[in-house]
Amino acid sequence: MKVLVTGATGLIGQRLCKELLKENHKLVIVGRGSEEQFRKKFTLPCEYHSWSNLDVSGVQAVFHLAGESIAGGRWNKARKDSLLRSRIETTKKLIKAFDGQWPETFIGASAIGYYGDQGSTKLYEDSPPGNNFLSTVCKEWEMSSQAFDSKSRVVRFRIGVVFDSNGGFLEPMETLFSLGLGGRISHGNQFLSWIHAQDLINMFIFALKNPIRGTFNAVAPQPITNKEWTSLFVKTMKTIPSLPVPRIALKLVLGEMSCLALDSQNVSCEKILNHGFQFEFPKANQALLNLYQWKNKYTEQFFSAEQWVSSNRENIFPFFSESKNLEKITPPWLNFKIISQSTEHISKGTLIDYQISLKGLPMKWRTRITKWDPPRQFVDDQLKGPYKKWHHTHSFESFPNGTLMTDSVVYELPFGFIGKILASAYIKKDITKIFSYRRKIINQLKDQWK
Repeated sequence: MKVLVTGATGLIGQRLCKELLKENHKLVIVGRGSEEQFRKKFTLPCEYHSWSNLDVSGVQAVFHLAGESIAGGRWNKARKDSLLRSRIETTKKLIKAFDGQWPETFIGASAIGYYGDQGSTKLYEDSPPGNNFLSTVCKEWEMSSQAFDSKSRVVRFRIGVVFDSNGGFLEPMETLFSLGLGGRISHGNQFLSWIHAQDLINMFIFALKNPIRGTFNAVAPQPITNKEWTSLFVKTMKTIPSLPVPRIALKLVLGEMSCLALDSQNVSCEKILNHGFQFEFPKANQALLNLYQWKNKYTEQFFSAEQWVSSNRENIFPFFSESKNLEKITPPWLNFKIISQSTEHISKGTLIDYQISLKGLPMKWRTRITKWDPPRQFVDDQLKGPYKKWHHTHSFESFPNGTLMTDSVVYELPFGFIGKILASAYIKKDITKIFSYRRKIINQLKDQWK
């Protein structure tokens, strides 16, 4: 099918686009910026249109996920207006673009914020909405797409708190809890209705493939209380909890946005289960174990970057099997230089010595290749260098019309807790810049692999 996705550069949008391509659908993306800007951060194969020049010819299905993050800043009047407009105005533009050539299927996003603070009351799709700002946003968000109801098969998902270790809700939580600053909120009895990111994507694909229609709660079968969540996440982060955070303190710091942590929503997914959907991660401990299986110590951190290249992995892998090519894809400000290699050709056990410069300070780095599985994957581990741990997995996955390359790094800064407090954000910013540069250079080199 030809499938249009809005909000494709978001955390969930990117996951969804990958899954749609794996299902061999043709991807159409609509966004705010120019195509040149878009391609810098989105490398998957797709057709791109801006909102001002939207062409929906031949589009059979729509996933409408566009909308500003509700956690991006305090909710003053201007921010509230922006949050609402980002959802309503984009929906209006879709309706205008599709008028007269409606898609077969429209799948829209909403949120369980629709229900407001409902304590321990079990919430179903026909439960009444709340009366706070977030409830208003969700109600108007859903109502704005009603023009599709009589023209297309419409599915709307009220999405719970999404668990994904690459960003979203868990990212700031990971930092706080790893530093021993995470504690239960107030009494801790408020319900958290959540869903693993992969189950949410599976639910989207399920809605595309099956003739369901209407509104569905996109949450896992077992909501947990904030108290239970805190205990579980402390165990996952391998740290200790802080003192409870008073309700009044959270309101003073976050203002009206504190409802994201204080509201209690015990949401049911019975309806989607009755339609045959099956969860991979029905329990919170299963979800967190899956997302943080890489974590052995509270000081360890994770970074991941992906890039699609329009060539098969057999053509790509040889480039990365030559250590000298690392110099080509490493930013010049690191002054990266290979000093020696223990074997003529890289294989398991190969030692590579090189020199880098961090903020003007020359530094030697030695790595060992601990896994060598061409053309699928190789792993290098730092033996000597600026990090206490650097475990870098390079993966090459066959993907429609090319290869999806993934760099996954588990790293640990020196000086333990002190190093994490003082340099964590600074180092992650540097790592992001390094891999952004790598992406740019690989884009320039990709023609040589065809």
